[in-house]
Amino acid sequence: MMDSPSPAFRVIGHKIPKVDALAKVTGRAQFGADAALPRMLAGKVLRSPHAHARILRIDTREAEALPGVLAVITRDDFPEIVPGTPRAYATATAHDRYLSSEVMARDKVFYHGQAVAAVAAESEAIAEAALGLIRVEYEVLPHVLDAVDAMQPEAVRLHDDLYARTASGRETTPSNIAEHLEMGRGDTATGFDEADVIVERTFRTQVVHQGYIEPDSEAASVQEDGSVVVWANTQTTFSQRHDLAMVLDIPLSRIRVVPTEVGGAFGGKESVRVSALCVALSRKAHLPVRITFTRDEVIRATGPSCATVQTVKIGVRNDGTITAIQAHLVYDAGAYPGAPLRSAIRRVYSHYRTPNLKIDAYDVVTNKPKVAAYRAPGATPTCFALESLIDEAADAVHLDPLTFRLQNVSRDGDLMPDNVILPDVSFAEILERIRHHPCWTTPLAGPNQGRGLALGMWTMPGGTTSCHITLSADGSVTLVLGTVDLSATRTTLAMVAAEALGLEMEDVRVVVGDTDMVSYCDASAGDRVTYITSKAICQAAQDLLDRLKTRAASEFDVQPQSVQYDRKRFWVEADPEKSITLAELALRTIRGEAAVMGYASNSETWSTAAIAPNAAAHVADVEVDPETGDVKLLNYTAFQDVGFCLNPDQVAGQLQGGATQGIGWALSEGYLFDGNGAVRNANLLDYRLPSAVDVPLIGAEMVEVPSADHPYGIRAVGQVPIVPPAAAIANAISRATGIRPDELPMTPERLYLAISKSDFTSL
Repeated sequence: MMDSPSPAFRVIGHKIPKVDALAKVTGRAQFGADAALPRMLAGKVLRSPHAHARILRIDTREAEALPGVLAVITRDDFPEIVPGTPRAYATATAHDRYLSSEVMARDKVFYHGQAVAAVAAESEAIAEAALGLIRVEYEVLPHVLDAVDAMQPEAVRLHDDLYARTASGRETTPSNIAEHLEMGRGDTATGFDEADVIVERTFRTQVVHQGYIEPDSEAASVQEDGSVVVWANTQTTFSQRHDLAMVLDIPLSRIRVVPTEVGGAFGGKESVRVSALCVALSRKAHLPVRITFTRDEVIRATGPSCATVQTVKIGVRNDGTITAIQAHLVYDAGAYPGAPLRSAIRRVYSHYRTPNLKIDAYDVVTNKPKVAAYRAPGATPTCFALESLIDEAADAVHLDPLTFRLQNVSRDGDLMPDNVILPDVSFAEILERIRHHPCWTTPLAGPNQGRGLALGMWTMPGGTTSCHITLSADGSVTLVLGTVDLSATRTTLAMVAAEALGLEMEDVRVVVGDTDMVSYCDASAGDRVTYITSKAICQAAQDLLDRLKTRAASEFDVQPQSVQYDRKRFWVEADPEKSITLAELALRTIRGEAAVMGYASNSETWSTAAIAPNAAAHVADVEVDPETGDVKLLNYTAFQDVGFCLNPDQVAGQLQGGATQGIGWALSEGYLFDGNGAVRNANLLDYRLPSAVDVPLIGAEMVEVPSADHPYGIRAVGQVPIVPPAAAIANAISRATGIRPDELPMTPERLYLAISKSDFTSL
C-alpha cells in the first residue's frame, strides 16, 4: 500500500497498464521460439553423460551421412581462446578464456549435461536421431560436487590453469579456488573479547534455478557475405555480441543481435549459450538455424544460482550492541569461476553497523553447471545465514528481534564491507513502519505458529545505457531503447518520456532496438534499467525541448529563454498569445519550414556509478505441523523503500514476485544430484517451484524515501524482494518450534527429522 500519487506529476506515480500487454496476451509478441525464416533448420545438442571426463575422440561421420542432416559441429568449430592473443574483434582477456569451452566442451567435460556436439537438420526428429549416431569416447575422471571438498589440496582438480586470486596477488599452485576475497575493518578478536554473548553457526544452501517460464530459444543466420544476424532470447544484446565475436572469432561489426521478447530470465539469460551454437551450425549449413532447449536441458545445462556453505559468528554485548561479525563463506561456482560472492557480501553485510568485521569468501569450482546470476545474485543464501544468526543473537541478549535490529541497523554514512560509504539508506524508517503495522502488532492465534523478520538490501550496480527520441510530424514521439524489456520497462520508461515531454501515454511509442539501432547499453540486470535509462530519457527529452524552444523562438523573433513549454504547447512568456503547438512545430520542422533547421530527434547515453540503495524488510507468519514438518505460510508482508513509486501496480508486482521466488528458495527448491553428478530432478514436477496454493496473498507495503540522486526520486525495486524471504521464514519456523533451521530448502523431511531429534513439545 502507498499514498496517492503526487499531484506534481501527470503520468508517473499513477497506475498505468502495460503498453505491451495486448500483444502478449493475444500471442502477437515474438519470443525466441517464434523466430522463423525460410528453410530454417532445427538444432539439437549432444550432452555429456559424465560429470567429469576427458574427451578422447568424437566421430560424427554417421550423423553427417544421415539424410536431412546439414551440419554437425564439435569443439573443432570453436577456436580456442588464449588470453593475450589477438582475435578478429579484440585481444582476448583473462575474462574471455573460458568462453569457448562454456559453449562447447573442448578437451574435457566438467559437468553432466555439458554440450559436446550439435546438429542442424531439416526437422527436430532427424536432428534427435543424428545425436544418437555421434560416437564420443571418454576417459571418465573423478568428480567433486561439494565446494568445501573441492577446496582441499587432495581434491580432484578441474582446471590446470586456475590460480586463486587473493589480496596479495595470484597463488602459484593451481587449485579449485578461483578467488579468496577478504573484506572487513577493525579487529574481530578484540570485538569478540568485548562481547558478553557469542553466537556461531554453519549454514548450507543448495543450487537453485531461476525457474523462468520460457526455455532458452535462439536463432541465427549467417549471410552470404559472412555477416551474422542473431535473434537472441537474452538480457544483454551488446554483451551477447561481444561474446559471439570472441567465441567465433568474427569482427564485431559483422554481428547484429536482435532481441526477442524474454519469457522470464532473472539473471539466467545473460551469458552466450544457444546463439553461438546456432551461428556455428548456420555457418556450416548455409541456412538459418534455431535451437530451443527442453526443460530438462534448461535445468541441467544453463546457469542456476550457487550453493553455499557459510559459517557466521556474531559477538553482542548485553545491552544489544553488536561488537563483531566474522564470516567464512564458500560459494560454489560450478564448472567455471564466477560465483557472485562480491555482489552478495557487500550488500548483505551492510545491514548492520559494527566496528569489527572480517569476511573471508571463496569462489570455488565444482563439477556442476556454471552458475549464473539469479535476482540479487548470491544475496538470498547469504542473507539466510546472517539474518538467522541475528535473530539468534537477539534472543541471546533477551531483546525483541525488531528492537535489536533497530538498535544495530546501518544508517546513512555507515561503511559497507568494502569500506565504501553507504548513502541514503532507510532501514530505520522501514523498521519503524513495521513496529506499528498490524502484521507485527496482531498476536498469533494458534499453536505451533511463529513470526519471523528479516532485512534485505541491494544497491543498483551502475552502468551505461542509451536511448533515442524521435519527434513525429503529429507531435508524437518514438522512444528507442537499447535495453531488453524484462519487467515492463517499456511501460515505465514510456511514462518517464511522457512526463518529461509533457505528453500523454498514447503519444509515446516504445521500440526495443537491436545492436545496429542504438548506442551501447549494459545488460538488463541488477535493477539498472529504469533507474539509469530514465536519467538518459530525461536528459534527451530536455535537449530535444531546448532545441524546439530555439525553433519556436525564431518563429516569434524572441530569445529562446523567453519561450515556455507545457502540455504540447510553446508560448512566449511575456506574450502568451504568441504560441504554437508541438504538433505544428514538429510538422514545420520535418517539412523544412521552421526558421531554424535540425533533426527533430535526440539521442542520449548515460553512465552512472553504483548508488541509491533500496532497503527492505519482510515479515512472515508460519504454522508448522510437528507430525510432518510441513510449513504453512499464514501471512506474508514485504516492506520496501521504493523511492518515488513510478507505477504502483508494477512495483507491487515486483515485490510480490520476488518474495514468491524467495519463498520457493526457502521451502522447496533445490537441485538433487545422484552419485554420478547428474541432476535427478530436471523437470518441473520434481523441481518444486511454488504454486498458487503454496503462497498466501503477499502484502506490498511501499515506503517512499525519494533518491536524492534521481530527478524524480526513483529507486530500483526489482532485486531486493528475493533477499529476505528465506531468512524471514527460517526465523518464523524457529519461533514456532524452537529449532533453528540451518539448511535450505527447509523441506518437511528436514524439519520433521530436526523436530524428532529435539525436545520440542507441540503448543
